[in-house]
Amino acid sequence: MEIKSYKKCSNNTYEIRLDNGEKYRLYEDVIIDYELLINKNVTSTKLKKMLLQNELLEAYYKALKYIGIKMRTEKEIDIYLKKSGYSENSIEYAKNKLKDDGYLNEDKYAQAYILDAINLSNVGPKRIAKDLNNLGIKANIISKYLTYNREFWLDRIKAYIEKYAKKNKSSALVFKNKIYKQLMLLGYESDDINFILDDFIIDTSSAFENDAKKAWRHLEKEMDYDKRVWKFKNKLYSKGYSQDEINSYIEKELN
Repeated sequence: MEIKSYKKCSNNTYEIRLDNGEKYRLYEDVIIDYELLINKNVTSTKLKKMLLQNELLEAYYKALKYIGIKMRTEKEIDIYLKKSGYSENSIEYAKNKLKDDGYLNEDKYAQAYILDAINLSNVGPKRIAKDLNNLGIKANIISKYLTYNREFWLDRIKAYIEKYAKKNKSSALVFKNKIYKQLMLLGYESDDINFILDDFIIDTSSAFENDAKKAWRHLEKEMDYDKRVWKFKNKLYSKGYSQDEINSYIEKELN
């Protein structure tokens, strides 16, 4: 077979047309390595080798474009190229070349990921470590950059609680239970959460007054006084308010 024409295409590729009418799109590296501009004769064996090398380069450039959007891990590259239909050999070639060229570095990835997670979200250390592990980052790399400074994480927990305490419309008990669950889901240590919550004082007077008024009004049609008080107490107990708060309100309503 003989190459009859070359046509320059995008992304460092050329389309070659053989004398049998077949067309192939090859990367410039393949054109150069096989000296196709000088020797236009192509045997079946040579064509097969060229196409195999071209697939390796295609996998590499596809992965390179993928990384161009944002940093990726080896696991992400694996999944992406497998979904694109590349062979294991092509995927390994792409990953190794990306490493050699400095585009695939899991230490840098872990550092950048941790920094973004801390600065751009509310997640805690356990969540960050879990997410990195799911992305294929090794435990020794995670522990290398995700150092545990308890005071730092306690400050983040406190800031999170203070932010939502300003919007609170429930009892202290309900608020603390809700915040505890949220912070656990965000990946903070249980002991650290309780350390802050145990001493955290939240003003629930407004929330109590609002809930108490609603409950009392709802029970105004209850003619049996004892039953009315019993239902009122149960309603507010279920919302996490204390017996002293509830009894004080009843006394105020009756006076």
